[in-house]
Amino acid sequence: MLVRHARTRPTAVAFRSKHLGLYRERTWRDYAVLVARVAAGLKRLGVTRGERVAIVGDPCEEWMLADLGAQALGAITYGVYPTASASEVEYQLRDAGASVFVAQDQEYVDRILPFADRLPALRFIVVVDTSAMFSYAHPKLRGWDEVLGEPSAADEDLVALEALAAAIDPGDPAFIVYTSGTTGHPKGALVAHGRHLAGAFNLVQHYPLLAEPQRTVVFLPLCHVLGRDVALTLPLLSGLVPHFGEDAEDLTRTIFEVAPTVLFTVPRYLQKFASRALVAVQSASRPKRLVYDWAMRVGRRHVRAHWEGRASGTGRLAYALARAVAFRPLLNKLGFDALELVISGGAPLPPETMALWQMWGVNVCEIYGQTEEAGAIITGQRERFPRPGDVGTLGPGWELKLADSGEILIRGEHVFESYWGNEAATREVRAADGWLHTGDVGEWKDGRLRLIDRARDFIVTAGGKTLAPASIENALRASPYVAEVAVFGQARKYLTALVEIDYDTVADWARAHDIAYTGFTSLAEHPRVEALIGAEVTRANTLLARVEQIKAFRILPKALDPEEEGEPVTPTRKVKRAQMYARFRDLVESMYGDAEERLLAQQAGDVLDPSMRDQSRGREGRR
Repeated sequence: MLVRHARTRPTAVAFRSKHLGLYRERTWRDYAVLVARVAAGLKRLGVTRGERVAIVGDPCEEWMLADLGAQALGAITYGVYPTASASEVEYQLRDAGASVFVAQDQEYVDRILPFADRLPALRFIVVVDTSAMFSYAHPKLRGWDEVLGEPSAADEDLVALEALAAAIDPGDPAFIVYTSGTTGHPKGALVAHGRHLAGAFNLVQHYPLLAEPQRTVVFLPLCHVLGRDVALTLPLLSGLVPHFGEDAEDLTRTIFEVAPTVLFTVPRYLQKFASRALVAVQSASRPKRLVYDWAMRVGRRHVRAHWEGRASGTGRLAYALARAVAFRPLLNKLGFDALELVISGGAPLPPETMALWQMWGVNVCEIYGQTEEAGAIITGQRERFPRPGDVGTLGPGWELKLADSGEILIRGEHVFESYWGNEAATREVRAADGWLHTGDVGEWKDGRLRLIDRARDFIVTAGGKTLAPASIENALRASPYVAEVAVFGQARKYLTALVEIDYDTVADWARAHDIAYTGFTSLAEHPRVEALIGAEVTRANTLLARVEQIKAFRILPKALDPEEEGEPVTPTRKVKRAQMYARFRDLVESMYGDAEERLLAQQAGDVLDPSMRDQSRGREGRR
């Protein structure tokens, strides 16, 4: 498809990337020629059909070129999360047996060099940005320029790429995407070329707006299947033109400069963007705050009327005024004022967050999919400004049913081939009759799917109530001051929570209230911050049934860092609940009074041997 675009639309813009402060356009012809040169360079390094090439780094032009160049040779590519710890990097390189590792810069080279010689399959480490590599002399190191080689006649490169593409069959393996690994080592889902193209196209079918010319910003990791869709595949199938910023840490500037019309994101980014906007509102002059408060009252009435199908002409007029004087200036500062569609996936989107953006006038829709669907979505909200609370209607190409347990089962053409080197795990999720077990529990009502939780993640309290922690955690994650939360309560009388504060937002709040602090820990331990989070817990509890309410919480004394060894979060910042309990057991246990247990133990005396008494402990850690 890349060659076809280069032949039929040679001067059309394929993507833009920022370098030295300026956005550089790459046409489809430029793109194809660069991929051909990278393929030739990897071939010189001995890469052959079926070998694996691993890539790590932030979203950038070179990531795409390395991926497509390797695939053109028939190699199987896979990305490593930029936030993965050294042990996770080593595991994935060993598991898939990468022969070449493409690293964005020195940071990632430093992560692999200590164990590079322990990886028998690894022949070369290709470094894209070698500006800080002048003192490195490892024999496996190669520079990106060496791979790219000298340019030849463009037509020769295109002919060469065309010949390579012709040798690829739609059923050939294209890439591996590793799952998050919340309950163990991540599993590598193997996806074929044709299956991925068909899967990604179901997004275009579900959202026809994507077929029209659209601008987007790429910031999701390209090792994530949705990130791959946005940067590499959808531009081949739709009117989407991806844009890459110069610095992944300066995403707000990139979005402001590009003013995207479509955005693909995960819930946490929507929460962080909204938090920054709210902090700016709170810091504004009193007249501006009064205008904003009035606009929000109008916005609440407007979206509620829209969801209920009773919007009136007067209401629309009032909302148009509110949007003009309050919401559009707010969105303009974020670079969100041109957005026609925001698609959120990867994790449940708190309904409060979705409702807030809709009040501001941003059409946010939620999708549901998994790594195992080869780049396709299972369901998605299609209508403009949909009511929060479900994940929409079934995507093209799928059958869906619920098991007796409520588990979501799907069947269709957009299913991964297998887990790399793990047939037993493949058989666990792919039944002989073709139904894929998602591991998620849901409800199907009026042709729409509502997610409840992961099948294995339910909490059963001491009172026998079965609760879904995800919905409880999402109620608290809707707070701009909360970065992450983990709920506990297995076999307990009530629920408790560990809370990680959003350092940037809480720090802004602290400065606005003249609260002195020296860093994350001192801020997290400040009594007024505890009171702030307590108020957020109280707010969340008003949205929950009594048995679901959080009775106690503790603030984590440090930020969760997925790059740190043994940290209880995945590279995508999904919480590993058992590891979270093990790491912060004392904090969790401090929220449960043990007077009743001590009384019962005293009455039982020494009738139980120590090993039997210990069986009642560490219950959270065994979940």
